[in-house]
Amino acid sequence: MQGSTQSDDTRAELYVRSLLPDGHTQQQAAVLDRLDGLLSAGILSDMSVQVIGRQIPSTPAEARTELGLFALNRVSVFQEWAKRNDCSLEPAFQVRSVDSEISGEQYRALVFPTQLLAEYEGSELTCVTPHTANGETVTVRDRLTMLEEEEEESAFSPLERASAAPPPTQSDPPAVDSIDEDSDPLLPE
Repeated sequence: MQGSTQSDDTRAELYVRSLLPDGHTQQQAAVLDRLDGLLSAGILSDMSVQVIGRQIPSTPAEARTELGLFALNRVSVFQEWAKRNDCSLEPAFQVRSVDSEISGEQYRALVFPTQLLAEYEGSELTCVTPHTANGETVTVRDRLTMLEEEEEESAFSPLERASAAPPPTQSDPPAVDSIDEDSDPLLPE
């Protein structure tokens, strides 16, 4: 891809897990620095960062916040991309049983990876990392190296209309989400 021109709307969303030990925080900072370098080089036209908790409830009915619904929606879209491209998002996403200290009830939760990179061309999702394809796991650092070296375009099929606005902040009005509250739990593929 040397000498190629990038689209004006080649962008990345980095999802980072909050409240991690120092070593992980330094790794996240290094990834952010590399993404800034890709922006400066014109390989990316935009980048955003979403901070996600360690885990989210696995169903919309259990997700009681806009951020929880947003995260579930993103996981669903990422799983659809993986399925379309014969990839797996395991072990990045894991499902586990959690005992609620507040209610005393048990529920299933999706554990988020410490970092996840989603790449877009316009509204098309073109790559989700980390992922496993053909028995090989590609990490976020691996993918950044591919982008920095401007390796050939991936053979992945993009997922159309996959972008979404981030959840509203406390000062924004609530948004309507398209997830059905009675749907089955989202499970890694």
